[in-house]
Amino acid sequence: MNEGEYQRRISYRLLLTTLWATLLLLAVEAIGGWANQSLTLLAESLHTLVDGFSTVLSLVAVTSPQRQMGREVWGHGRAEVAGTLILCAFLGFTGISLLFIALRQILGSLTGMATPFPVVIEPAVLRFTAAMVILNVALGIYASYQARSLSSQALKLNTRHFLADAWLSIVMVGVLLAIWQGQRWLDPVFALVLLPLVGRSLWRVLNEQLPMLLRPTAIAPEAISHIATQVEGVTRCTRIRSRGMVGRQVWVEIHLVLHPEFVESAETIGEQIDALLRQRYGPLRTQVWVDPSPTYRDAFSEPGMPNYLPPSANNGGDWA
Repeated sequence: MNEGEYQRRISYRLLLTTLWATLLLLAVEAIGGWANQSLTLLAESLHTLVDGFSTVLSLVAVTSPQRQMGREVWGHGRAEVAGTLILCAFLGFTGISLLFIALRQILGSLTGMATPFPVVIEPAVLRFTAAMVILNVALGIYASYQARSLSSQALKLNTRHFLADAWLSIVMVGVLLAIWQGQRWLDPVFALVLLPLVGRSLWRVLNEQLPMLLRPTAIAPEAISHIATQVEGVTRCTRIRSRGMVGRQVWVEIHLVLHPEFVESAETIGEQIDALLRQRYGPLRTQVWVDPSPTYRDAFSEPGMPNYLPPSANNGGDWA
């Protein structure tokens, strides 16, 4: 097993463990919130759902068959698009519902309703939630430490997203403790604080991680061709593809036609092209293929070449 495969396997295991821990926390928050009528737990469960979605995207990065050379450059399909739309619709509907319920409870307390806050936090729910939050935060810190030594952009993005909002989960445990001690008014108030942060968290995932699931051209083929043809020995470039995000990680595939005298130096030429592209566009990996040099006849019969002769130019005759 080479180093890249080993790092990919470690990243996969860490992400899979993180996903299971996130799903367990989600179940505790959703079931506990529904059973205890806690808007805080239900709102936090939406936030945990976004964390799970982020982890799923990272797992797609690591396990996608579109990956090349151990790097997280993927293609998107119907499943990713449908999953994103369903998640956004669910979060929007649930978030708006929780918003109206929280506002109704607060308005009921201001108008003198007898029991405006029906939440009752059970000690078992509080203990389970606190334990799962501590486990997830510890796992996130460990994954962040491992991401520094592994060349996995997916793991880095996922841990950065999770740790950016880890403080919310810790504060949520404190709020639940206060509610358990009788401060029930904190339940709808903190839910109102959490809901906009859930939207911000989702937007961050869609803005940072989801674009890497898309398959747009990262760098214009003309720009890559211009840089590649500056290397001595490169006649022209064909079938140029680039995926990823400039400044983070880009995968470039390029087919070269070399001058016959430089065919033996193909590996050195590929390294020079990779260095020039890296200097211009930042982190990337280049896969260079050397196509057979065109024959003298092909050079004159290929459209777009300076010496192209249309079929009528040779009066329909055969080549000598």
